[in-house]
Amino acid sequence: MTEENQDQAPDETRERILQAAEELFMEHGYVRSTTRAIAEAAGVNEVTLFRHFGSKRNLMQALVQTHSAIPDFIELVEKRLGDDYRHDLTVLGAAFYQALTERRNALRLMLCEAEEVPEVREIMAQIPGQLRQLTTRYIQKHIDAGMVRDLGAEYMAQAFLGMFFAYIVGSSMLDAPAVPDATPEDLTTVFVDIFIQGTLAKL
Repeated sequence: MTEENQDQAPDETRERILQAAEELFMEHGYVRSTTRAIAEAAGVNEVTLFRHFGSKRNLMQALVQTHSAIPDFIELVEKRLGDDYRHDLTVLGAAFYQALTERRNALRLMLCEAEEVPEVREIMAQIPGQLRQLTTRYIQKHIDAGMVRDLGAEYMAQAFLGMFFAYIVGSSMLDAPAVPDATPEDLTTVFVDIFIQGTLAKL
């Protein structure tokens, strides 16, 4: 094993551990990837891994958060979305679609792991909850303004995100898109239109 460079920045060491964990989790799964193997792959001592993360569970949680794109969605909802309901939902849907697509292999692995490993399931459940909260706040703003029907903002957020999530997960599990000729733009446009037709307040 390569000994850890004492002059190496903590952030760099942390990134190396995260990268090694991701590669081993993808190759061997969460349960079969030991902290010793992760440390060896990262070129550090196992003690160093525990100093940065404390446990394999914390390491998995940090890895999921790193790949969750939650910070990007927070900025998107709070700074880039305004009063144009269709435009905003299109931007939000496209961003969600892209984030899921870019992470589809990791998502597939983690969904399979979550079925068997309770601690992975608990970690995975945090991300949809955070995304739902962000989307709920946006929808509630439009409900309060009278632009959108009040069907329950959280239910509405779940329905909106669920269309994209179900499509990407289904396509990933089957290794083929459910609608072969559809572009991401096509799907986003249709999903947004379906959602708007069902939620826009009648004038």
